[in-house]
Formats: sequence, C-alpha cells, structure tokens
Amino acid sequence: MLNPVFYISHGAPNTVLYESKTKNNLKKLESCLKDAKYIIVVSSHWVSRGLEMIDPSVHKLMYDFYGFERELYEYKYDIKSDPFFSNRVFEALDDLDISIDRNRKSFDHGVWTALAMITPRIEIPVIQLSLPFTYDAAQLLNLGEKLKPLRDEALIICSGSLTHNLRDMDSSNKVKEYVSKFNENMVELLKKGDLETLADYENIPYFSQNHPTSEHFMPIFIALGASNDKVGESINREFIYSTVSMESFIFKN
Repeated sequence: MLNPVFYISHGAPNTVLYESKTKNNLKKLESCLKDAKYIIVVSSHWVSRGLEMIDPSVHKLMYDFYGFERELYEYKYDIKSDPFFSNRVFEALDDLDISIDRNRKSFDHGVWTALAMITPRIEIPVIQLSLPFTYDAAQLLNLGEKLKPLRDEALIICSGSLTHNLRDMDSSNKVKEYVSKFNENMVELLKKGDLETLADYENIPYFSQNHPTSEHFMPIFIALGASNDKVGESINREFIYSTVSMESFIFKN
C-alpha cells in the first residue's frame, strides 16, 4: 500500500501557536503517519542551485524569520533526520547528481510548521530535500517520479503556499479577488489532474499576481510527479492576511 503524498500550504510560522481551521484540518492527517517509516519533505524555504539533501545527523530547528512573537523563537519540536533512510533517498536520486549539504544543520520552518500542524510529536525520521531553482516544471515532475518508488515506506510532504503575495497582504482578511479566482482554478485543475495546463503554470490566469516569486508554488510539481494519477484532492481551505491561501492537497494514488 502506497503512502499518500501531500502539498501543504504552511502559512506563517506562528500558525503553530494558535488554533485555526487549518490546524484542525491538518491534525486529521496524523493517522497517515502510522504506516510510514520516514518522511521526505521538500520546503520552499530551502532553495538551492542543484538538488541537495540535509545533513543526515540534523536534529535542530531553524528560526528563519523575524518580527514574530517571542515565544515562537522559544518553540521546541523534536525532529531528526537519519543516516540509513537518508541513504535510501540518496540512492533513489543518485542520477540527478544529488549532494549532501553538510552546512545545512537545521530544519527550516517550512518543514517543522507543516509537521507540527499534523502531529504534536513526530517519532519517525525526516529527510529534507532542497528545491532546486534551476529545475523547471518537467524536471521537478521527474524528481517526484524518482521518489515515487519510495512511497511504500515513506510519506512525502511538499511544503509551500498555493498563493503567496506578501507584498499585497493586509490584516483585513478580506480575500483579494485575484487570490480567490486563482485558488478556485487550481483546485479544479488538480481535481481533474490537468497536468498539461498545470505544467504551463506561468500562463494560468493570475499566477504572477499570486506568486511574484515562484518558490512557494513549485513544490507542487514534485507532489504531482510522485502521484500515479496526478489527481489532488483539497483537504483544507483557509485564507490569511487577504492574499495567502492555506489550501492543501492529498494525492492518494
């Protein structure tokens, strides 16, 4: 039985401190961890030139943000990688010239925020891969394809944000029209498994308004690549700060 693949919109790091609709919905995914031996995570907050893997000995959190509540910088979440399972992933991706970044000594908030919303305690190892900015959609799909054979033992989480225009956000929480229209379109495209339209993402209406930079969107192609039927089902809907969608998806097959 294959473990599912997720695309999680992780939102601001302080989502871990407060109750929310997103947190309540993502908690329902905890049961998906029971059959996994380890988790593979790709976060939009580790962008690299080539494909890299986190140091297998890592067990610390990175507080890669500023201007948030003091208690967020004191937040603790037990998480660790693992040399044995890191090697399994490394071997699966060997022909992509993957390397281990020995300087990457902590997990960024795109990893631990997503995981902490799913489960208060993670007992299996977490293997983080970088998001190569040199990869186009086809190459990210291929990366997902390479990870697909590992789904019988690993849970794959691609962490980003379905919309991510921080320049235009405000505290009103009134959702901008270009955000809601893009969000609805993406839900339908993923529901249909319309890979052709998705791969031409820059021409999807309102894409550039929702993604002034594309790193929070691109992990979705890894999730699609690791999926057999390319169909994503929405598991959460919430908007924060008027421009940030927390829409998240499960790829079951």
